[in-house]
Amino acid sequence: MSQQFTYPITLTQRIFAIVIGGGRVAERKVQGLLAAGALVYLISPAITRALQQLVKEEHLTWEKRVYQPGDLDQDTPEGLYLVFAATNRREVNAQVALDAAHCGLLCNVVDNPAEGTFHVPAVYRNDEMTIAVSTAGRNPTRAKQARDWIVAYLAREDEV
Repeated sequence: MSQQFTYPITLTQRIFAIVIGGGRVAERKVQGLLAAGALVYLISPAITRALQQLVKEEHLTWEKRVYQPGDLDQDTPEGLYLVFAATNRREVNAQVALDAAHCGLLCNVVDNPAEGTFHVPAVYRNDEMTIAVSTAGRNPTRAKQARDWIVAYLAREDEV
């Protein structure tokens, strides 16, 4: 097994993110981004009901169409910082990853983590802290279990 180097960071400024895809996985990515205060731009021909509600409430911008090469070249006042390839089509996610690399953008590829430049850890947020646990994309279920164990441990410590 080759060694994988990771460098965890916490973003401290509002970011702009583009999410390609409109299914359940894209929905989870959008919800995490919104929880972190990101400005989210979504491209997908169809989206979940929960994403439709977020659009209706003006929490994100939705472009109702398929991804096209050049979508990552856009200038935004906020700058484009993070890209999420979250479709159910392997060839589209691969193209998004290539385009992001060409533009020098950080990209998370949901169906092939090694193809992207970052992974999203299992996260817990409250007013006092953020807890993030990562398996570098190899075992998201284990990362969630570890996160939940840490949160439960800290809750027990608070009771003492």
